[in-house]
Amino acid sequence: MGDWEVIKIGIPALAYSDIMSKRIWRKQNVKESFPQRDIYAHKGSNGRGVIIGAQPTMPGSVLLSVRAALRSGAGLITAATLKENIPIIANGCVEATYHVLPNLTDQLTKNDLEAIQQHDAIAVGMGMGRSKSALVSSIIENVDKPLLLDADGLYHLKSLLTKKTERKAAIIITPHYGEMAMLTDLPVSAIKQAPFKISRQFATKHQVYVVLKGKNTIITAPNGDQIVSNQGNPGLAKGGTGDVLSGILLTMIMQHQNILEGASERMLLTR
Repeated sequence: MGDWEVIKIGIPALAYSDIMSKRIWRKQNVKESFPQRDIYAHKGSNGRGVIIGAQPTMPGSVLLSVRAALRSGAGLITAATLKENIPIIANGCVEATYHVLPNLTDQLTKNDLEAIQQHDAIAVGMGMGRSKSALVSSIIENVDKPLLLDADGLYHLKSLLTKKTERKAAIIITPHYGEMAMLTDLPVSAIKQAPFKISRQFATKHQVYVVLKGKNTIITAPNGDQIVSNQGNPGLAKGGTGDVLSGILLTMIMQHQNILEGASERMLLTR
């Protein structure tokens, strides 16, 4: 038979280094990193979150997010919304608490900002509408807590991308392909052709976490690290699932020290 020898065939390491930097997030990864509750845990130790949004025509968006956050383990969740939405949300989720906002367009008042600052993390955008609004900018500039932006919140973020705001806390965005196209001024076809590259470029340029939703969801950290979740399914292709995913993600980032891993876990929790 002769001697066998393994030799290199001339493919340079650079040819696959980018692929090797990505991880696939599977059920085993969730089990290994899922937050464990201390035997003496209480509601205050499992995350106090606030979810902001919902015009009168879309109260269900915040209801879905609030309920998902609580069912995935958040200790306390406050819905910051319009007064007329509260009976509707309370009817579907009695565990939530509330903070009344006069509208979703003006700068938040000092009292509103102080109330929001008391929470561990914030989610903004569900059903808030696309009318001109200073709400997102006032949070980014004045509240230094992890901030998740989804749905209409992404639309309001776009005009703020060129502003330089010093923040210690993370910003997490959760666009689908159409929303990513809006944020980058690229056609959806271009996003589909290079989702890893575009996600990484956006995350590193703007120093945000990007959760690009799809059949294979790509989660990118500000330093360029990427994780892929291939657990998406056609059952998620309907209105409201993005609100549910954001609620779960809010809980996970409050209970995880590693935001990249927390963002990855919420994909499997929806199966």
